[in-house]
Order: sequence, then C-alpha cells, then structure tokens
Amino acid sequence: MTQPQQDFLKNEIWMLTFGGAFQRNKVYAVKVSEKQREVFRKELRSYFEKEILPAYDKRVEHDAHCAMIEKIVTDSSKYESILEEGNLSVGTAQKLLNLVLKYYWCLGLLPEPPHFPIDSRIQSCLPVKNRMSWTKITSLDEYQTIIDCAKEQLKEGETLARWELANFKRI
Repeated sequence: MTQPQQDFLKNEIWMLTFGGAFQRNKVYAVKVSEKQREVFRKELRSYFEKEILPAYDKRVEHDAHCAMIEKIVTDSSKYESILEEGNLSVGTAQKLLNLVLKYYWCLGLLPEPPHFPIDSRIQSCLPVKNRMSWTKITSLDEYQTIIDCAKEQLKEGETLARWELANFKRI
C-alpha cells in the first residue's frame, strides 16, 4: 500500500471513528461551535496518533488497555470547556479507542486489539441482564462487566476481537 493510499484510509477511518463515537452521544457542551468541534477532533486524532496508538504497535494486554482508556478520559479534561461532562466518558473513550484499533487491525496496520468497541449491536449478542448503553458507561467497572460477559461467550481459543467480528452485524 502506498503512503497516499494509507493516508486516505486513515482519514476515512477517523471519520468513521468520530461518527461512531460522537454521532448518538452528547459529547459537546451547549453552544460549542462547529469550528471548535473540528479543532477538537483534529487535536484528538493527533493525540491518539502520537500518544496512544504507538503503544499498540505490540500486543497490549487487558490491564494496559484499561489503563489507556482511563488515560484518554483523564487527558480529555484539557478540553473541559467544550465537553458536556468536562471530559470524555469511559464509554466514549472506549468506543474511540476500540473502534480505531479494530479498523487499524483489520487493515493490518496494528496487531489484534485486546477488546472490541462496545455498542448496542454487539451487546445484543450478550445476555440481557448485562446490557448497558455504551454512552452511559462512566466507570471501568461497568466496562469490565460487559467485557467479562463477552468472555463467557467465547469458544475455546477465540479472542474477544475475533468474537466481535464474527457477531457484529450492521442493521
């Protein structure tokens, strides 16, 4: 793949990632302009590309991955004036991180991620008692509950990322 091809695909991936994480989610504070949103998304992508994604050049295990989600939440408080809750929620941070990791992995740009993007579609494959709107996930404990439930669905030798690929379906 040429560099222009890779750049094009990465731009598309980021559009899909931001759409998936922000579209049905109250991320921004009231009266935040489109220009402020554009600047935020540009800076967030740069932050991910410089500080987050390089850690995933090698396989990352569960605990380090959860710590990375927490880091994204904490670091996002830099944008408290434009974010609805003063920072990104755990649900939004996991969706951003897990979605971009899934896309990069599927393109062969990164190794297989430890988890998958939690959303309502994939949760429909889980027992009803454990479902929770991903936009309402505010703690790593809530996130962990969903991951643990998904682990119970795995066949021998199957990983969470591969299970999600096999079970995710677009409406």
